[in-house]
Formats: sequence, structure tokens, C-alpha cells
Amino acid sequence: MPVLEISDLIIARDPVTGARLPVRRDHVIDQLTAAGDHRAARIVARIPVRGEHLDPHAVDRLLVRVHTELQRLTEELHMAQRFAELLVPLLDVLRAHGHRPRVVDIGCGLGYVVRSLAASQVLGHDVDLVGADFNPALVAEATRLAALENLPCTFVCQDAFALAEQATVYLSCGVLHHIPVDRLPDFFAAQHHAQAFVHYDIAATTLAPFGAWLFHRARMREPLGRHDGVASARRAHPDDVLRAAARIDGMDTFLFEPPRHTNPFCASMRPVVGLAPALTAEFRTALGRRAKGLVR
Repeated sequence: MPVLEISDLIIARDPVTGARLPVRRDHVIDQLTAAGDHRAARIVARIPVRGEHLDPHAVDRLLVRVHTELQRLTEELHMAQRFAELLVPLLDVLRAHGHRPRVVDIGCGLGYVVRSLAASQVLGHDVDLVGADFNPALVAEATRLAALENLPCTFVCQDAFALAEQATVYLSCGVLHHIPVDRLPDFFAAQHHAQAFVHYDIAATTLAPFGAWLFHRARMREPLGRHDGVASARRAHPDDVLRAAARIDGMDTFLFEPPRHTNPFCASMRPVVGLAPALTAEFRTALGRRAKGLVR
């Protein structure tokens, strides 16, 4: 049976215009029940409706709460520091090649990674930091938080690949497992014009679902977040799938810190890294001893 995440089912958008579409609660419950996930069906049954459709405002408030909890998990996993470890030497190499650093976070949610990088200014003062997400409620909250913190970053409710100014580097955190296997090659191919990408996601280890259950049970209170956290680990793409999908023309691609070097009891995060071939040797040098973690 397919592994479904509630958050993927309770919002629908027109594939052409991106406009939000109404979602019938009974249809979502039927999908989850057919997949054998009765617990998820009960969670959805508690979401308020307007008539027969899920109340969009209630859904937005729920997702903001869940992403607020996810922000805490992202902080505990030191995701901003993990990105900085790769981005600092990468941007130095890009500058040496005459590229102005513009980093775009795909599916940024509340923008924790972008806001953290902006707050620390670890990437330098010349970096253009942008978070892109299709959910206007999450983008609005990310924008509000950045304004409160007076941070030099921008959030947009838009397709990250359709921005007026293209990215130099794309990044994402916990997005890849939401993309079906047959659409992964298109996701990576859409980044062919960039100089690099860094996409962190859950390593598909045997014990990752248990690690995710333990971690989310201890740190999250929203039932939807607890459910989807474990489902995410179960949906994580194996290494061979990611390697095959990420092989696009004009990019050298690697896994960084593959699962055999991580604690198998945790839902470990590790990235797929893509580099324009002209950057690869210099990036390895700039990365120093950590370059041994780049595995083709």
C-alpha cells in the first residue's frame, strides 16, 4: 500500500495557475482508509469543514503549527549549520568564478534555514537569500518572522524555478521524499541553469522510521506532525534512486555523508550535492578533509 502524508492531501492546487482548490474531507479520509492508514483518517476527520470541504483557514493554521514544531526539530538537527558547512566553501568558489551568490530554498516552509543563515551572516553580506513555497500561509509567517528579526532575506509564494532572477544555488530540506520517483529527474533537470544545488533529506535506512517515530514522539505535539514525520522516513528515496535522478547534463553529482557513516537508529539527514564541473575540483579543495564525504 502507498505511504501517504496528510499534509500532501489536505491542500490541492491547480497545476497550471497554482490557485488553491477546495478539498473534500471525505475524499481525503477515503484515500487514507484505502491505504490502510486509519489513524491518519481519524486525524483528518477532526479538521473543521465548510460544508463538505476542509476549511482552508483551519488547514492553514494547522500547517503553521506543524511547521513551527518542525522548525524546532530543524534547529535540533543543526540543519542551518549543516548547510553552512557546504555553502560557505561553495560560495567562496562561486565568487572566485565571478558569480554573484543567490541562494534559493525550495519548499522553504517557515524559512527557518534561510532565516538562520541570514541571522548568522555566515555566508557573507553579498548573498541574496530567498525562500520559495507554494503555501501562502507559510510564506506569510516566514515573512513576518523575518521582519520581526530584521533579517536580510526574502520569501515568495511562487515556483522556485520560475523566479524572475535565477538562482546560483538551489537548496531544500525535507522536500525530496515528497516528490514521486518518476518526477525526480524533472525536479533535478529544472536546476540545470544553476551552478550548484544542495538538497538534504532523510537517509533511507532500515531503522529510519523508528528513529523518526521516537524523535517526533518526543518533540512534536500535533498528531498530524507526528504521523507525517514517520511517513516521511518511510517514503525516503534510496541512494541509487537519488543518484540516478540527479545525473543531469552539466552537473557533477554526489551524496555527502552516506548512511553507512551515520547512526542507523536516527532518521539521519544527508544531502545530494550537484556542482557545475568547473567548480568541482576547487570545491573539494575548499572543503578540505570533509571532501572525502563526497561520494558519487
